[in-house]
Amino acid sequence: MGEVLWLSGADVEKTGVCCLEETVKIVEEAFGLFDRGEAFLVPETALHLSSDGQDQACYALPAYVGGELPVCGVKWTAHGPAAGPEESRIHAAVILNEAEGGKPLAMVNGTEIGAARTGAVTVLALRHLAPKQVKKVALCGAGGQAVRQLQAVLLALPQAEEIAIWSRGNERNKRLARRFQADAQPLLRPVEYLEEAVEGADVIIAATSAAAPYLTPECVRSASLYCHIGFHEISREAVDAFSYIVADTWEEAKNVSGQSLFRYYREGSLDEKRITGTLGAVISGRLSVPRGTPDKKVFFDSFGLPIFDVSVAREAYRRGRAANLGMRLPW
Repeated sequence: MGEVLWLSGADVEKTGVCCLEETVKIVEEAFGLFDRGEAFLVPETALHLSSDGQDQACYALPAYVGGELPVCGVKWTAHGPAAGPEESRIHAAVILNEAEGGKPLAMVNGTEIGAARTGAVTVLALRHLAPKQVKKVALCGAGGQAVRQLQAVLLALPQAEEIAIWSRGNERNKRLARRFQADAQPLLRPVEYLEEAVEGADVIIAATSAAAPYLTPECVRSASLYCHIGFHEISREAVDAFSYIVADTWEEAKNVSGQSLFRYYREGSLDEKRITGTLGAVISGRLSVPRGTPDKKVFFDSFGLPIFDVSVAREAYRRGRAANLGMRLPW
């Protein structure tokens, strides 16, 4: 009857796939597969639990990933309010099946996988789109995603002198800065006001669950690169300041995503022709996008592709079986 490998969060951690340097390698390979048509996804299904614009919902995100071990997978993720100040507001699982024949392979805790692959995507965006000289980075948000975004900056932009961290309440940002400052070369500076964070920033990363935009044209005035990681953070007028718009995907997200960019498209206030292309095409060399400058800004949108979660979960499955991790359950 076969068996299914169950990997808990602790098991996933032991495989090492969520060590950001390792996740970047897996995600970069997945971008290549996606760009060549050897990985694909279908539109997400969202079960909305709130009608007030908040990101409170459950999402089903299916994907196929080819390569050495072709698999089909589904990321099932629930977004809600965090249970505590250090708790994630996102809880996820990844189900894996063999692509040929459909044999069930694994059920994998996907919460940390989701955070790690989001950080890995940011690493790749920074490596390919950020200006060569970066002195200041503004990180907006200090919640569950912010840890991996901060690690992404430290990995991809070691030349940065300062990372200003802003969050509403001015408490989480202080804890985040204290947690990483001892091992970080840049100054990690928690700031109380958004304006202070973005002033003079070469790169802005927004990783919040905001239901209404807070980034105005003035906020992005000095930025060369803006990375949109969260929900609905940037105004339509601010989007107009960007010369290039790059996304991890456009077609699969444009009619379903609640992120700012896709909302404006569906509202008719963003022309689809303004989308320059995908990050996968940039990484593969099929698309040339110049690094951002204050006069020719680059907007990167991280919709979050389930091919990344499935790819990282697949590698956790491989390593977990080899190391005899998790539980093998009869099917």
